Parts: sequence; C-alpha cells; structure tokens
Amino acid sequence: MFVEDRFKNFVLVQMKNLEAYDGLRPANHPYEFHHHSERVAKSMRSLALKTGYTESMADTLYWATLPHDIGKMSLPVEIWDLDERPTQDQREERRSHTILGLDIVRQNFADECDKHPFLRLLCDIMANHHESMDGSGYIGKDAAELSREVRMACICDAFDGWSVRRAGFDPDRDLSPKGVIHRMETEKTGQFDREILKSFKEMKLCTSKSYSPLL
Repeated sequence: MFVEDRFKNFVLVQMKNLEAYDGLRPANHPYEFHHHSERVAKSMRSLALKTGYTESMADTLYWATLPHDIGKMSLPVEIWDLDERPTQDQREERRSHTILGLDIVRQNFADECDKHPFLRLLCDIMANHHESMDGSGYIGKDAAELSREVRMACICDAFDGWSVRRAGFDPDRDLSPKGVIHRMETEKTGQFDREILKSFKEMKLCTSKSYSPLL
C-alpha cells in the first residue's frame, strides 16, 4: 500500500502539534507522547518485517501507527501528569483519546476515512490500540473484532508504555525489555495475541542491549 504525500504531511503536522502539547507539560515528566509515538511506530515497522510483511507494507504500518495518540491533545494537559494513580473518572477521560483522535482525522479527511485503505488502517489502529484479546480493553472489543495490525499495535504500544517509569508504578517494577515482556506474558495473559507476542519477544530481546526507551 502506497502512502500518499498528503497523508504523510498530515501525520507530520500532527506530530509537531503533539510535540508542542508535550511542551506544555511539567519539565520533569518522563513520558513524552511524541517520542512514545515514534518508538511505537518504529516497533510496528520492525515487527511487521519480523512477521513476514513486505518492506512497503511495513513502511505503511509505520505511518499508520505514528499518529495513534494524537487524540491526547484534545484533553486538558493536566490530566496526564498526576502525582498519584488516576481516579476511575480520570482513567475514563484519558481513554477517550482514541475517539478524539478519530475526530481529528475526520476533520481533515471527512468521508475518505471510510473509503481510503490507508485511512481505514490508520483509524483502525487509532481506535483500537487499547483493546484486548479477552475483551477487557477500553471499549470491550475482543479477538474476533481485532485485526492483525491492531493486535500488533496493542503489543508495541503497551511494551513502550510499560518501559518508562511514571507516577503510580511500583518502584521495584522491572522496566527492562525482559522484565516488561515477562509482565506481558504472565500478568496480562488475556490481553495480547500470543503468537505475535512471541515474535515481538524474539525481536526485542535480541536487540535489547541497544534498546533505550527514553531515546
């Protein structure tokens, strides 16, 4: 699938906007969304190549994944950097970023979102990257409703999110690639596609010596 320049330009503008939004957050916060998005998109491209996608499709997945969190910009900036664990209401507000992101895409491309294959892929990943195989995700979709690309994105997104220490994390939690993947395999057994997670584990652990989640 060829990614048209107009779509790439849209994504790049949104990433600049997300970077500016990050700039409004406290100076010492460890989890910048625009860096997170870049890391997740790169992981998607690598995982795609690992699991048999063509170079062209892997590149398409990179561009489709890069803007997955732009909906966060539509929420009050103070919702993200709390000193304690978020309340249930705050968690629900945060979760709305998936749908808010779709609103941004639709404002720019209107009816094309349902017709153009790249936009359908982008919107699929954006809307569903916090879903789970067992139906315990944000909006309750289960394995039967999740595309392979969404299942990949769920793994890439969760891995990166759990690799950066934030408020509310157990201070003894192992944030190394091995430790994070172990948690994904043992504490979140119903959340991820097991076969894709196996491939992801092979990919990440063979490169873990050079992996730094804060770069």
